[in-house]
Amino acid sequence: MLQDKVMADGDAAAGERGPWLPGGEPQAGRIARAWLRSDADKRAIEEVQPEDLLPGRTTYECISAAAALEPAKPALIQLLSADLAVPPRIITYAEMMQRIVQAANLFSAVSGSERPSVALILPMVPEALIATWAAQTAGIACPINPYLEERVVVSIMNAARATVLVTSTAKFGSGVWDKLEAICAQVPTLRRVLIVESDDQASDFMRALESYPADRFVFEPTDDPHAEVMYLPTGGTTGAPKLVRMTHRGQLLNSWMVGSVIGPERDGVVGHAMPNFHVGGLNVIALRTMLYGQTLLTLTTDGFRNQGVIRNFWDIARHYRMTSVLATPTTAAALLAVPEVSSEGHSIVTFNCGASTVPLELMRAFHKRFGIWLREIWGMSEIHGVVTMNRNDGQQPLVGSVGSCLPFHTVKAFEVDASNTFLRECAPGERGVLCVTGPGVTPGYVDASVDGEFFVKGAPGGTRWANTGDLGAFDAQGFAWIFGRAKELIIRGGHNIDPRLIEEVLVCHPGVQTAAAVGRPDAAKGEMPIAYVQARAGCSVSADELLQLCRERVQERAAVPVEIIVIDQMPLTAVGKISKPALRVDAMVRVSRNTAAAIVGESGSIDVGVDESGRRPRVVLTVMLRSGDPAVLSERLRHAFQQFEFEVLVDVVNGTSASIA
Repeated sequence: MLQDKVMADGDAAAGERGPWLPGGEPQAGRIARAWLRSDADKRAIEEVQPEDLLPGRTTYECISAAAALEPAKPALIQLLSADLAVPPRIITYAEMMQRIVQAANLFSAVSGSERPSVALILPMVPEALIATWAAQTAGIACPINPYLEERVVVSIMNAARATVLVTSTAKFGSGVWDKLEAICAQVPTLRRVLIVESDDQASDFMRALESYPADRFVFEPTDDPHAEVMYLPTGGTTGAPKLVRMTHRGQLLNSWMVGSVIGPERDGVVGHAMPNFHVGGLNVIALRTMLYGQTLLTLTTDGFRNQGVIRNFWDIARHYRMTSVLATPTTAAALLAVPEVSSEGHSIVTFNCGASTVPLELMRAFHKRFGIWLREIWGMSEIHGVVTMNRNDGQQPLVGSVGSCLPFHTVKAFEVDASNTFLRECAPGERGVLCVTGPGVTPGYVDASVDGEFFVKGAPGGTRWANTGDLGAFDAQGFAWIFGRAKELIIRGGHNIDPRLIEEVLVCHPGVQTAAAVGRPDAAKGEMPIAYVQARAGCSVSADELLQLCRERVQERAAVPVEIIVIDQMPLTAVGKISKPALRVDAMVRVSRNTAAAIVGESGSIDVGVDESGRRPRVVLTVMLRSGDPAVLSERLRHAFQQFEFEVLVDVVNGTSASIA
């Protein structure tokens, strides 16, 4: 296999050089280049001060150092179509740096005496990255998911005190930019709106840059590596997301560490299909690529949501000599499901998977067909990116593990109480909540009142430990194992069920492409396990058949699902991860409808909706009563829904309404 040969050749040449590439040893003013493949490599890297691995102190300084190596080299290649016959858009390093300087000058001038705070609501276009790094040079960048609700976008922009908004139009499809006027009216700090590819010259982003110098700054950029330069929203799509405070140093160090595992050479071509408002797309992929002076290949504005990209992935990879890619397990499953394609002749050395667990069967099948191991990684926005990775040593990764810890960081499993106070450290292999310490941990959230949910109180050693919210274990060999988010455990009558017990069984069925297990609300047990399944294209699967498979193979009796629901399309987040919150809401709706139907019977019709304006979604139940006493029916419904652990609002449309907590 190509990647095995690359690793073997690199190992043979390493000799006594340790992890450092020839000419890549740490030296002031240039980036250090290392392959991190062993514990010895990690120890050698940790003997160096983190700052000595980087060519500069800030994002701008580091990208500028990379650009100086090969100014005419393509920095950003934007595929305008999944069809290779359509020429891409190419921006060189020299062109990109000029645009960054111009945009930073623009943001500073617009913001006046205020520190620029730039909200970015954009698809995957080069302007999104240029504006982000320019905003970090001049002040604060705040990338926002274009598919959030208007009220959520407004709350983020106000929390960030946005002075500038860079956004787009319906040219790139539907998005919250369709409500631009209403959003701007609700953000009092906003001074200017700039539009990418605007028909109005006065508001066009790239045209506006032409009025500002490209060879110098008209303000004094900070050279403080600890300066907060990005507020990255995280925490879900319902309610107001939390804004993670990010620094130059945190982003750059994480990007450097990731590159040492995925590939530090200058000739790398990195597949980019994760959105730029997500830490995976922005830091782990894009900034890492720029730091090492590589080429970023953006797989259209839709990334892996573009079915043409999925179908033509191997043709694209061969044509552009792609060397690495990061995707979700859902995307890997979609690539595997494409019939009659060949990966022969590709240059991919590393294919990493993040955002959710890689099923064992998927990992084996992907390698068998394409000759590439899916190497799982683990991280979060609050750590500026990634904290554990399966090293790219050419061998089969440790199946089920998210790898070992990156340099300068420590991960341990703790037992904490309900207030996030440290109780004890778990033994090797023992399950607990995974906590992280190290220079990549965020200073906190913009709303400091939620810091207590993240930083462990009374942690040992006098250092800051971050509670990741993931349940897992760290074994004696230094490998991390994730058993799911604490919020994703299915709790059946006090029995904690790992959804993977069900999902691993279901994806073994040849007709199943993806599967997700969640808890269905239950009046007696709290939750009961159910599973949603998406069939492979051209295949038909029955719920009864899959239930029988689970009865035979799910290891824990309590984990056998009580229902399997076959759906046409699994709901996905913007990153491409299965949206379990959406599935849990669907389960709530189904339970509410069935519960109400049993009570209402033929006396009325039922409409079920969902209100997601608060921090937790709640079911809205409307009954159109044809006969009977509205007060009696309301009381019966109130009593029935009191037994569940979610909120329901009931409206009996006959002049009576009741709210049930």
